[in-house]
Amino acid sequence: MTKIILIILSFLPLCFHSPYLWQAWNGSRLDHWDWIFYLAAVPAAVWALRSQKMEKCDFYALFLLIPMLFLTAGTSFHHINALAVASAAGVIFCTVWLLGAWALAYRILPAAFILLLGTPSSSYQLSLLLMCPVWGAWAAKFLLAVLNLVWIWYNKRSGIVIRRGTLCFSAAVLASGFLLLHTKELYIEGQSFIPEFPAHCGEFWGRVIQPDSNTKRFFATSTVHQYRYTRNNVDISVLAVQCGRNIHEIHPASHCLRTSMWTVHSEKTLWLRHNLAVTEIDAQRGADRILVWVWYSSDKFSTPGFLGFRRHFTPGKEYYTYQISVPLYRSIAESRKELKGFVQVLRRKK
Repeated sequence: MTKIILIILSFLPLCFHSPYLWQAWNGSRLDHWDWIFYLAAVPAAVWALRSQKMEKCDFYALFLLIPMLFLTAGTSFHHINALAVASAAGVIFCTVWLLGAWALAYRILPAAFILLLGTPSSSYQLSLLLMCPVWGAWAAKFLLAVLNLVWIWYNKRSGIVIRRGTLCFSAAVLASGFLLLHTKELYIEGQSFIPEFPAHCGEFWGRVIQPDSNTKRFFATSTVHQYRYTRNNVDISVLAVQCGRNIHEIHPASHCLRTSMWTVHSEKTLWLRHNLAVTEIDAQRGADRILVWVWYSSDKFSTPGFLGFRRHFTPGKEYYTYQISVPLYRSIAESRKELKGFVQVLRRKK
């Protein structure tokens, strides 16, 4: 009975993050359906544990449980809510492992993976990895959930149990790979860059574009402005958003492009100066091809990456996101030169 109570208590870290989960599911089109995986994990766990008995405690699980507890409780240190939520799911799994031994934990491992599929921002991460629209990422996640159910079925028929050391090694490799892929993006910080957009910007002449009703509805708590700047045959579009209280109104530019049926050829960090970087996106739809620069700012810093912006975001403070784009002319270098000249004028007028 004591073990059952302790397992129930292991859900407390996940419950602590429930307000963030609710906000993500309710406010983000990327995460809107992720609650399904939390719901599906329950019958999957019941099925996996059916006819299984708890054995002696396996203190080997502490090597994974302690880091999970630190990560889920230490959001104020790493500022990554999705990591805290995923770690809370890890706490549940590690507690079952600790109290019920590895054989029991291995049976429930597929259900734990289904639970992890509900982690906020996982759809964005998967769409970025697969270079596909968000619906493709959703399809991949639902396929993974089905494969985990098949895994439960196979475990019950075969009785095979993978060694616990294999899991720990695999988890370490995956965590290291994630850090290598995203640490740079998460922690790039440059000088604050919050430009104004005058009617006359160097050799460019601009005009205000009124956002349509869909754009206004999408940025319900934010203030959105759109501009068009021209110079001879150069045409630059600007989207400037003063972020409101709902972080889920702001999405990565590459995700929005893919959702609008653009093909993203490349997405990389581009340093304009030693203290200012942007994300540069090369995208194409049909015969149209554009080069987009994106960055996020507060009055204290700027960052080119969406994940870095989410790491810093605090409701009630002022944040801004900017997207400027230009048609791809004869080469990427030429279009990049036009954007660079436009940004240099904006910096001088700041």
